[in-house]
Amino acid sequence: MKFRFSLFFSLVVFLILGCFLYGMRSIPVAKIWNNYSVAYVDNSVSEDLVVFYLENEGCQDVISLSRQVVPFISNVSPVASHDSEYLDQRLRYFSDESSAYRLYYIPEKYQDGASRAIANLSREMGVEAGVDSVERYPWLVPVICLITFIILFLASKYRSVFALPGLFPLLLSLSQPFYAVAAAVCLMLLAIYLINGLWTRRKFLSAVFRSLYIDILIVGSLMIMLAVSTNVFLLALGVCASSACAFIFLSALHEYNEYKLSFTYVPIFSAWQIPVIYRKTATYLVGTCLPIIALLIMFLISTTTSPAASIQGIAVPSPSDGTLPNASTYTLPNMNSYYSWAWKQVSYPYRTLNDLTAVQDPKEGESVNVTHYTNTDEGIVVTEEPVLTYNEEFRKKLKEDTVTPVSVEKLLSSQEEDLVVKYSSGIKSKSDSQHNGINLALLLTALIIPLVLFAAYLGLGRKKYENSK
Repeated sequence: MKFRFSLFFSLVVFLILGCFLYGMRSIPVAKIWNNYSVAYVDNSVSEDLVVFYLENEGCQDVISLSRQVVPFISNVSPVASHDSEYLDQRLRYFSDESSAYRLYYIPEKYQDGASRAIANLSREMGVEAGVDSVERYPWLVPVICLITFIILFLASKYRSVFALPGLFPLLLSLSQPFYAVAAAVCLMLLAIYLINGLWTRRKFLSAVFRSLYIDILIVGSLMIMLAVSTNVFLLALGVCASSACAFIFLSALHEYNEYKLSFTYVPIFSAWQIPVIYRKTATYLVGTCLPIIALLIMFLISTTTSPAASIQGIAVPSPSDGTLPNASTYTLPNMNSYYSWAWKQVSYPYRTLNDLTAVQDPKEGESVNVTHYTNTDEGIVVTEEPVLTYNEEFRKKLKEDTVTPVSVEKLLSSQEEDLVVKYSSGIKSKSDSQHNGINLALLLTALIIPLVLFAAYLGLGRKKYENSK
């Protein structure tokens, strides 16, 4: 009865996890802009129709031409200054260099819906349209996890006991083929390999929870996946639950088989008395660093050889590092351009009309002062009070108060503030330096964890346990 219930319950958990792994699967995508996909549609198609198709597929906060408004007007002086160059130039973000296509910017969380919407529009309207995103499945990432799985499987004392629980982290690497996730999967597989050595012994479950080596590997891998994304973390929790159910099922199966035998062997030592790390397992503890190093090398290579985002040779506004041979010489405004324009608008009421033609782009720490005249016993005292200061606080408040989800400033604020933007075709996908920095830190963390555990074994556990093996 226990065996049948364990089998049924485990199968239900396995099925639920499989559905989530398939339904939430993700593929790395090459894009021109960080956090946004670019859709291009023939200029003959009305913007309302394009937005209708996008919103029909669940895409929200689409940044388009008609949704652009003047970001703000000074409360002090509703009459805008003569400087409107920024307002005019930012509209060029919504067409290619030849003005043959209209451009739309869709938040990356809607990238699947955007691809479907634009494909439907192109097919039903018979016009040229597309999205810049290029999906390329990195097969080498799950292959490295598979090699790690096979090596630890062959090294396991009870191979069937390793195979079933270890299958679920392997499936996670197929569903989420990212470098940091794969490194965390390697740590999970190592933890399952270490648990394998305690199998069939008394106090098995409590020994697993008492082992710092196993606990650190599991908790460390979960924290890495949490840093990748909440969705990946939830999937990782499901993987842990499925692996635990696999151990429960295998335990019930073992008891069922033992019950049918005339006599069985009972290990003398309990799981508490068996070392988790000793000479053999310590070798694989350090050996797990090799696949993580391979993932690290692949990641470093990928950041410099990222695939080109497909835009069909159309010259569109693109981040430029100054090395693009096909980039236009014309430079489009960036977020610093918006800050400069906004500074001129808010400081306009405090300047004399004679000084307006001389207003330049603001410098860090520049301030606008108001003169006060106070009548005292000693005569008129002149003081100056700063009412505006161009600094980080000014820029932060400006973004919070004026940048809306459908404004082009929202697109620009998700990039580097001093980014150079030019028309370019066949551009390499924009590298998200912050995201890459986080991934690099996660990979290094995954590499350090087994090394620290090995150092702990050399310093604390080797003398205690080596003689017993």
